[in-house]
Amino acid sequence: MEDAANTTHRAPDAAVVGPASGARCLHRVARERDAGPGWWRWAPLDEGVRLRAMAAADRRAGLRERALRGAGPGTRVVDVVGDQWTDLPGDVPDDDDIATTLRALSDGVTLVWGAALPADGSTGRQGMRCTLAAVPGGGYAPALVVNHKVVDPRRGGSSSKALVTRLLDWDPAPDPSLRVRRHPGDLDRLVHAWRLLEALGRAAPEPVGAVLGLGSSRSVVHDLAPVLEAADAAHAARLAVVRGERRTSPSRIGECRTCPWWEGWAGRDGPVTGCRDRLVLADDVSLVVGGGQVGPLHAAGIRTIGELAEAGPDRPPEWNGEPFMDAVLRARAHRDGEIVVPKVARPTIPRADVEVDVDLESHLDDGAYLWGTLLTLRDGRPLEEEGYRPFSTWARLPDPDEGRSFAEFWRWLTGIRDRAAGQGRSFRAYCYSKSAENGWMLSTAARFGPEATVAVVRGVPAVDEVRRFISSPQWVDVHEAVTGQFVSTSGLGLKVVAPVAGFTWRDPEAGGENSIGWYRDAQSARGVARDAGRSRILAYNEDDVRATRAVREWISRH
Repeated sequence: MEDAANTTHRAPDAAVVGPASGARCLHRVARERDAGPGWWRWAPLDEGVRLRAMAAADRRAGLRERALRGAGPGTRVVDVVGDQWTDLPGDVPDDDDIATTLRALSDGVTLVWGAALPADGSTGRQGMRCTLAAVPGGGYAPALVVNHKVVDPRRGGSSSKALVTRLLDWDPAPDPSLRVRRHPGDLDRLVHAWRLLEALGRAAPEPVGAVLGLGSSRSVVHDLAPVLEAADAAHAARLAVVRGERRTSPSRIGECRTCPWWEGWAGRDGPVTGCRDRLVLADDVSLVVGGGQVGPLHAAGIRTIGELAEAGPDRPPEWNGEPFMDAVLRARAHRDGEIVVPKVARPTIPRADVEVDVDLESHLDDGAYLWGTLLTLRDGRPLEEEGYRPFSTWARLPDPDEGRSFAEFWRWLTGIRDRAAGQGRSFRAYCYSKSAENGWMLSTAARFGPEATVAVVRGVPAVDEVRRFISSPQWVDVHEAVTGQFVSTSGLGLKVVAPVAGFTWRDPEAGGENSIGWYRDAQSARGVARDAGRSRILAYNEDDVRATRAVREWISRH
């Protein structure tokens, strides 16, 4: 969990809340309030949240060494927390760390690594950890160390240049080669930290903060003034819930996927009922529509799935997003016990004589370490042996060997395409939800291709070559074909649709979040354990491409 101090804790003398975006579930805040201090000791922790928190902690530990070594003569650095800093629930500043931080600020040091900012009862803000950098003119700017991309390569007339700086020498300057990736969660955390500094009288003259993440060796500077009002409003809403001034009720949103309160758990004083059970009992309409669609349905007097299933074709006045009848069809499917149902009379998907299914595996934002392929010859003519082929690197990412494995994948894929064309045969390659594959193909080409930003690796194509392929009819997104022609009561991800198509994964724990843990185990283990971890990932990847093919064939048969 890269969202520091993002849980609610009771202070002995005042209600306080940590930073969170305006999209954060207020009912979750209420449940944490009612559970009391230490609720997280008994609550289940989502594996993906844990793994991301550990990856972020690893990154902070590595950058800490670099930051402390980079301190020059006359630069004073105080290391408050060392490398023990996870941002998981319960990891909040203690009194000793707060005292060390306050002394460092009074002494005017250049950088406070892992600073522990105290809670501010007057504004209801919980204390948090971050790094503090001294700015010219006095005061400090908060800085976050995160494990996600904070910039992208800048092209032509794209967004404004990123403003970057070294934390040990605060001097923001535009970098014409980079454009900013703004993460709302990062900005909310920076606002929270800046407000805490303001309460101490130690804030920079202007609201400003920085994020050190992937994509840049320097910290990206953010002007917080444009987001102060929205962040303060989100804070006020959360604080009102904690103080009992605002009532909440459960409703399914995207956050529910990783929330410990969704399924329920065995609490300290007995079983804790999950929000899901309450919504099922109420036949709540949020179980079958997106969070932003619940309000318009309520305004139209539709609160249950049964009521939505009986709705006519006229959409509610404030309805937005998907076609209204798709939601009605989904409600009817839920009522009838169906999972995936077609919304068109005859679903179709483009097919070819020579077909290749593709699926990649990446480790967070560090890199793509595996490109799995499945070759199918539908016309029965010889070309190359059918079956699964992986192209992988097991180097600790980021590493130029990522470029080598991608180059081998690209050479094989385009070779199959060109040989098929030479024989007068049609060719198509498929993936399930191309955003990941497209993003990593373009990123890898940009980092290791002819115009490399990291290192030129032989065989890696130019970005323009990748763009031509992924924009061609030969690159097909199976997920797009599914979402355009089907509705589902449980989402339309591969793990939902493929079982309906008759496919079963060999590994009962198969899943993207679990594969992150397998990759970390395969990196840290040795000998037999290492080989077993790699084999498990390869088997999972092979099943993913076979599942993609199963869905395509199911659509064609439907």
